Amino acid sequence: MELEIERELMEANSPSPPDIGESQFEKMLGEAMTSIDGLMLVTVTDSDRVPVIREALAVFHEPRFEEALIDKCYDAFDDIRKLHVGSSDIMTLFYGAMQVVQFRVGPYYGTIVCDFITNMGMVHNLVSRIRDFLKVLSSISKDSERSRDGDAG
Repeated sequence: MELEIERELMEANSPSPPDIGESQFEKMLGEAMTSIDGLMLVTVTDSDRVPVIREALAVFHEPRFEEALIDKCYDAFDDIRKLHVGSSDIMTLFYGAMQVVQFRVGPYYGTIVCDFITNMGMVHNLVSRIRDFLKVLSSISKDSERSRDGDAG
């Protein structure tokens, strides 16, 4: 699976055809939004809290709630790191009538919001696919940073 995503991303970096890896990933997210009943929001931000990925139902327009969830995600993973209680990378939470899954891969933090009747097995499968994509993206970012550092030195 990781090799397939890496190949798609490498093709996306080539001049022809443009953005094939990204468009296939976006297509997968779009399909998930329509096929997983109750899925309302999928968002991934980088370490500076800049959105990298965002898919949401048109009815989900709660910017303050979304911002608060993202802040809590950063805080929770930071607290886990400070407490040295293990290396948790995925959390599933209940908030009112919603289920929230938050995850971390390298410098990326993700939040998925769905209603209380959503099939969480399908959501965790989606999280796994997103995490595979982000692992490849992280390794590409690290490689490009190393090559820049090597060019500067």
